[in-house]
This record gives sequence, structure tokens and C-alpha cells, in this order.
Amino acid sequence: MTDETKPSSSPLVSIIVPIRNSKHYLDDCVNSLRSQTYPDLEIILVDDGSTDGSAELCDAMAQTDQRIRVTHQPCRGVSAARNAGLDAATGAFVTFVDSDDSLRREAVAEAVRCAITHSADMVVFGYDVIEEHADGSVTEQESKTVRQQNVIDTRRRHEKTVANQLCALDNDELLYQCWGKLYRRSSIGDLRFAENIAFGEDMLFVLDLLTRGIRMAFLQRCLYVYRQHMGSLVRGFRFGKAQELEYAHGKHLAFYRDMLISETNRCHLYLRLANDALWAIHDACKAAGTVDKTELLRFVRHVASSPYRNVYLHELRNAAVNRSTKIAFAINMTSLWKWYLR
Repeated sequence: MTDETKPSSSPLVSIIVPIRNSKHYLDDCVNSLRSQTYPDLEIILVDDGSTDGSAELCDAMAQTDQRIRVTHQPCRGVSAARNAGLDAATGAFVTFVDSDDSLRREAVAEAVRCAITHSADMVVFGYDVIEEHADGSVTEQESKTVRQQNVIDTRRRHEKTVANQLCALDNDELLYQCWGKLYRRSSIGDLRFAENIAFGEDMLFVLDLLTRGIRMAFLQRCLYVYRQHMGSLVRGFRFGKAQELEYAHGKHLAFYRDMLISETNRCHLYLRLANDALWAIHDACKAAGTVDKTELLRFVRHVASSPYRNVYLHELRNAAVNRSTKIAFAINMTSLWKWYLR
């Protein structure tokens, strides 16, 4: 580490990596952590019941680097894996990295320096999105860069300026992921990820942390690399997703209740939620023919009749789905849904 990148002090940083059948990406991920310019790390690999050789690879990695610690658990989901990592962490700071993603070499050093400089409980930095195609080739899709520069104290989140700063970060897709951030472990305390949902669990973790009242600082560099590929869990049909959408959206909207956000920010927020719901319905349509149609019909009716239906309708015209999905959602008749799922 050069004098330019080394922070004024070197508190231990815990990097938590939940792992479930990601052997193909694990070398790249862990090597990006081992090559960090910041030396004082513990790398906590949490194997969540992998069956593809990831568990054995984790153990082999731990034999070559004393900073790596491995925890094995039965398959309990990504939230339980992150919670196990939090329980094992001993660092003054914590960051999360998904096992198919990676960090730029200077990510931890710059984030720690920012946290110390601004006495911050959370440092938010940008990320690059890359897409892996079926033939194995990779293309860079976009960069999500942080625009916010001033420190935010979330104890003041009901003030108009702070409320809009937070919502703008949210709408820029920089707030609701647990990764792309460095946390002061003492600010997390006993907060843990909800283990009973698989959609929006990291968003709920971040929003719950913000409600505790913390200082947020920001880096305008993209220091995280987010990989999209066919195995990603962000999209895809699951019967339980209807209930998870309703729960996560309710918590998301409750966070902004009574906050003085602008109409522009509110519309962008509503559009995000509408896209979540409508893409869930679109994915259900794509699953037609492979799963029980009665259950599919129950799923789409659940999503379309959500308590937050008016929020989705508010931005229906601008949602990024096809016209037939929008029409079926707007009319919301059983006969039309049956046609839609034909």
C-alpha cells in the first residue's frame, strides 16, 4: 500500500461473502479481496450448503491465506449466511461482497479512509455493472456513480433536504443493496437480515439501519463490480415472491411516510416498485407451461391486487414491461389473466 492510499489508522475490516454453489466465480471474487491494498482484513466465507465444490474450494483458500475464515452451514439462504458472517465478524468495520461479484483493489482502503475522515457509520460507493453472456463473454453495461457529496445524518431524515437526498440515492439504485457499502460494526449492533424472505432482504437491512440514526459519507468512485448472469437471483419466478413483494414494498413505503420528498423523487420511487411488481407478473407469464397454471393465476392476482396497487398504477404507463402486461394489470380480471397465462 502506498502512502497515498493507506489510511491514517488501520482498523480491522471484516469482509463477509455468502456462498451458495458459486465455484465458477469464487476465485475471481476472493482474489479481488486478497489483493486489496488495505492489509488489515478478515475474509469470512460463509458456505451455505454448496454442492458444487464451493465448500471444498473455500477450505483450500483458507489454507493459503490466514486472513480467510470459513463457516459451513446447511442451506438456509443468503440472509442466514450474511447473519452468520456478522456473528463471526470481529472487525471495527464490515462490508458485504456477493460471491459472483468483486471489489476494486483500492476499495477497502478508500472506504476506511472516508469513514475515518468523516466519522461515518456507513460509506456508500458506486459500482460497475457487467453482464456475462451464455458464451462466457463479458460486457460492461453501466456504472452507478454516487452524486451525493455531503455527509448525511439520518437522524434528520424527516427534514426536506435530507429526505430528498436519501430518496435520490435510493432512486439512483445506490441505497437498497447491502453491498457497495462499508459499515461501522458498532452501528449495526444486533441488527440482522430477515431470514424469512428472499426478495428485498438487503434493502430492509439498510433502511432499518438508517432509521437508527447514522452518519453516511460517500465516495464518487465505482469500487464494486456487480455481475449479472443467468444464475442471478434478482429476477425469476417463485411462488413466494408475491408475499415477499408485498412485505418489502410495505416496508419501503413506510420508510418514506411523512418524509417531505419531492414529486419527482416520489414518482421515481413508485416507478421502481411498479417495475418490481410488473416484472414479477411478466416472469410468471414466462413460467406458464412449466408450473401449475392455477397457482400461477393465484400468484398474478395476488400481485395485481396488492394493497399498493395504486402505487403501481401511478407509474404504470412508464413501467419497463410490455403492453399486454400493463393492460392485464390495469383491467385485473380473472378471464384476462387466464388469457395472459395461456
